[in-house]
Amino acid sequence: MSSSAPGRRRVATLALAALLLLAIGAFVGRATAPDEGGDPPPAADRAAPDREVRPPTLAVGLVTTDAGALTPPATPVPDFSAAQAVTDRIAARFVRVDVRWDLLQPDAATPLDPARVIGDGCGRESAKPCSGPISLARTLGALKAAQVAHPGHYRPLISFWGMPTWAGAPGTGCDAAKARDGARPLAPGKEPAYRAAVARVWEAVRAAGIDGADWTPWNEPNAPYFLDPQRASCAVDAAPRSPAEFGRLVVAMDGELHRLRAAAPAGSAARDDRLVVGELAAWAAPAPRSVPSDEFLRALPDDVLCRADVVSLHGYFEARPRSGRGEPVAAGLAELDRRRCLDDRPAWITETAVGSPRAGGKRDTSASTLRAECRLMDRQLDHWYHEPRVTAAFQYAVREDPAFPTGLLDEGLTRTFPVAGVWAAWGGARDPAAPAPALPADCREPSDDGAASAPPG
Repeated sequence: MSSSAPGRRRVATLALAALLLLAIGAFVGRATAPDEGGDPPPAADRAAPDREVRPPTLAVGLVTTDAGALTPPATPVPDFSAAQAVTDRIAARFVRVDVRWDLLQPDAATPLDPARVIGDGCGRESAKPCSGPISLARTLGALKAAQVAHPGHYRPLISFWGMPTWAGAPGTGCDAAKARDGARPLAPGKEPAYRAAVARVWEAVRAAGIDGADWTPWNEPNAPYFLDPQRASCAVDAAPRSPAEFGRLVVAMDGELHRLRAAAPAGSAARDDRLVVGELAAWAAPAPRSVPSDEFLRALPDDVLCRADVVSLHGYFEARPRSGRGEPVAAGLAELDRRRCLDDRPAWITETAVGSPRAGGKRDTSASTLRAECRLMDRQLDHWYHEPRVTAAFQYAVREDPAFPTGLLDEGLTRTFPVAGVWAAWGGARDPAAPAPALPADCREPSDDGAASAPPG
């Protein structure tokens, strides 16, 4: 999912239509770079030994491109003080920054422009308040300011999506003619253009004064509103097509990062930039136009998947679900455990939240449900804290998007939901390997002693 902006509003509308067509629920290192340029060695040469069981650890991340919310409170943004305070209390170790390639480079003849305005800083349909024109450069500048306020925090995860019309081509498979331009596969021979876009964003990250970053080739490549078509035909058991198209992007980004890291000065933090592969939506079951994360991962050959320094999955929760659902990323994690080359690679949950995590859902904001959301989110973070592979979880998002209502504050930024306290407890100055924090008082039922259990998720 993504933060609201004019382009994002159009995508969200299309996403809602796609989700209705699907008719299913979505509950959803390499530590140093080589010294020489060129593409990296084959994945088979990078297979890792058996991983050791690590002590419990969980770092906190956020998903937002809202420069107003990311700006530290020492620099007031009119009408954004509540969002600034929440973000500052959480002091995330990571922030996922979406890179809309189609908005940043609408014309093939003009290089990707990080300063290009791609949003108004408002909520959906220009809902107030607005933080002012949003560009990738402004967001990265806000991240740098947050890093200065909280050293060691706010490392960006750069996530590409939005295929430019000039860079995409119609695919073949289920409902291929219905694919929107921004979700079409990369056209044959356009890998150099994609690599050039990656290089431009790399330069923008360094121009902002940010030393280290992580990179992911495409958001939710197993969902039709980001990559379409998904299958060879519209049969539920048809062969998936999207993994191969995603694989081309993985190989291209990995090659470009290898080149850029090798060109960075010796000892530079840029040499530690990591490749994050996945960003997979947690579909409940196979469907003609979606591929569950475990099936998608199985379809990625070792020469693609094993390039990953980190594998990323998405998974959401409801305190009052319409039907019982278990751990949304369990199948994906199990598939990772079957791939020996990933034995030492962590998994990040790069989108998670509680609320009403389905397009067009309506969030229950009664006091009892908001407290239940708190307990559910806290229990889930504790589960991932003890999960041997998971090392980070990212909240989506800071500001509520009424089309996908899972924010920490309402759209008007006048109300902070209690679950924000859970993320602050797990984040802030707390070391990711420190003992699990206590449940915040605002999350407890008035009659209990603080040991209340969350409803089933």
